[in-house]
This record gives sequence, C-alpha cells and structure tokens, in this order.
Amino acid sequence: MSGYITFRMNGRDLACELEEVREVVRAVGIEPLPGTRAPVSGMIELRNDPLPVIDLRSDAYPGEEGDVLVLNPLDGGSYGVAVDRVLAVVSDDELVVEDGDAPAGLPPYVTRVLRRPADRAPVMLVELRALAGLETSGTS
Repeated sequence: MSGYITFRMNGRDLACELEEVREVVRAVGIEPLPGTRAPVSGMIELRNDPLPVIDLRSDAYPGEEGDVLVLNPLDGGSYGVAVDRVLAVVSDDELVVEDGDAPAGLPPYVTRVLRRPADRAPVMLVELRALAGLETSGTS
C-alpha cells in the first residue's frame, strides 16, 4: 500500500511515506531517560517492550498528548517519533507532487513539496529518520 501519513509539527503540515511507519500510538507515558544522548529523549512501553522516542513536539498545543509514529525497524532497531498530532492517512492522489526538487533553503530532511489539490496548500514531504536526527537525508 502506498500513500502518506500527514501530521502537524510546530504549526506546519508535514507528510511522510506510509511505508516508513509501522503504526501510530498516542504519546502517553513518555518517560524521560536520564543520560540519553540526542536524538533520543525518552521511552514508552509498547506492548511491554521499551521503545526509544525522539520527541519533536512543540509547545503550540499545550494539554494535547500528541502522537508517536513508530518507525518500521531497520538495522538500528525500532524508534518512535513524537509529533504534535497525526492528521490523516492519505492516498497518493490526495497530495499532488510538485515538479522538480524541493525549493532551495528548506531543511535537508524535506524531500519534496506536495500540494493538496483542493486548496494547493503546501505539505512538506519529509524523511522521518532524517527529521529525527537518526540519519542524514538521502541515506537508507
């Protein structure tokens, strides 16, 4: 299945490839881990297994718990990325890919600019691992 997960972070709508994410869970019970180094900021228990979490949430939505995108595991194991909130899972045709590369000046984790067909609002397509600081953009 192809498509995107759209989410909100720091007041912006972002998207990632659906295949990057194993599941979405509520950001409840993230425990800080003293002595951890960036990018890991805490841990949650997910079905009795510890899951390191990189918390990217802003303070823009006080009182909201947020969501955790659980990444599909790679060689480095599983991680969760906490975001302000997940908006939707959308198909390929619900976001239009702009022609060409991402405009200059965008962070390296932004791979493309997508647009909603109805209002042409921009949605930045990101590589979650690069956004979370787990690897540099363009690597797999």
